[in-house]
Amino acid sequence: MYLYLKQAWQLMKQNRFYSIVYIVATALSISLVMVLAIVFYIRTANIYPETTRDRLMVVEFAQVTTPDGNNGKSRLSLETVTQCIYSLETAEAVTAIYNKWGGSQIQPDNSDEQIPVRVKYTDTGFWNVFDFTFVEGKPFTEADMQSGMKTVVISESFARQLFGTTEVTGRYISLDFEPHRICGVVKDMSYIADIAFSQLWMPYSASQGLVTAYGQEMYHNTIGPFTAYVLAPSTGEVEKVQDEIRSNIKRYGSTLGDVKFTIHNQPDRYWQSLFRNSSMTTIDFTKILFRYAFICFIFILIPAISLSGMADSQMERRLSEMGIRRSFGARKKSLMIQLITENLLFTTLGAIGGLLLSYFITYITRRWIIHVVMGQKFVNAVPSGLDVELYPSMLMNYTIFAIAFGVCFILNLMVTVIPAWNTSKREIVYSLNCK
Repeated sequence: MYLYLKQAWQLMKQNRFYSIVYIVATALSISLVMVLAIVFYIRTANIYPETTRDRLMVVEFAQVTTPDGNNGKSRLSLETVTQCIYSLETAEAVTAIYNKWGGSQIQPDNSDEQIPVRVKYTDTGFWNVFDFTFVEGKPFTEADMQSGMKTVVISESFARQLFGTTEVTGRYISLDFEPHRICGVVKDMSYIADIAFSQLWMPYSASQGLVTAYGQEMYHNTIGPFTAYVLAPSTGEVEKVQDEIRSNIKRYGSTLGDVKFTIHNQPDRYWQSLFRNSSMTTIDFTKILFRYAFICFIFILIPAISLSGMADSQMERRLSEMGIRRSFGARKKSLMIQLITENLLFTTLGAIGGLLLSYFITYITRRWIIHVVMGQKFVNAVPSGLDVELYPSMLMNYTIFAIAFGVCFILNLMVTVIPAWNTSKREIVYSLNCK
């Protein structure tokens, strides 16, 4: 193998134009596939603080139809969460979240400035479902939840923005002109972890309007502003927890009389929830995965056809070389191995360039491309002053490298095997007389 690689390296130096074109074309091809792979990975892999995505389930949408024809479609009410989610026995942890998309502002001391802030209303289970690192203090407690205390956890970057330090436990901030006590500060995270991401977290019990929102009386307290997240004890027990949730929903629906209540085959696994934009449909996830697999295949196939033509032309120019080697006893197998090794070297160099290019493309288009590739499920707009950060651990990991190697190997086989086989089976006399 070392000899084959050495010969391939010499060939690459002798045919520099061909080598550069081949490597660049390979890099462009692989970069397209890798951008899609990287985006899908960072949206589905276990990343801080959503380190349990592989066993996380989501119940986001519900639909209710009353006997008088009212049809409500929204998220879950606190009553529904209490009856169907908080009562789960098979789950490791559960939480209910309400995202306040805008309108909240911080009023700093001795300043007329109004600082916009992203607020997430949740419960104590939130800190068990998601793996936050506290750099100061601790989460709000169950006592805070029960009493509706205006207690908040803030991110370290927001703490520095407000106070210039993260040592702020016990201090107060004015949120919408009401004092709130800071109980803890958490390590910053990427906006890509949009379920857990916020700048400020507080008990939903501190906002009584959440309990009575969304026309509760009209829809029998079934729909509201909450999304439920359920953590299974292990990946193997996800279906068991899903079955209990669906059983609870069915039991809860039976207590509503003539009211029809459904969550359309939820809970979804985390990755499935990325594709659910409505409560009105049951999603065919097999079809979705096939569509993305087909896109990847096209991204590989089109350049592979062009590269195979280049490889075939190169093989034709080397027929005399192949004829001489065969006349001295070289077997077809050894010729095939040499030709595949040469193209594997070109493809590997192209793969490295393509991987680096995909990192660059993903980074500079991170706001746009994640939204486009993952659809409307990604947050509609990044709040002012925030960025979609990409940390090295999201991009440089064994999974991404394995995908890049797999794409490289497939592309190499598609480009090389047929031209190499056609070349190796030519008659020796024909090969020797080829110019």
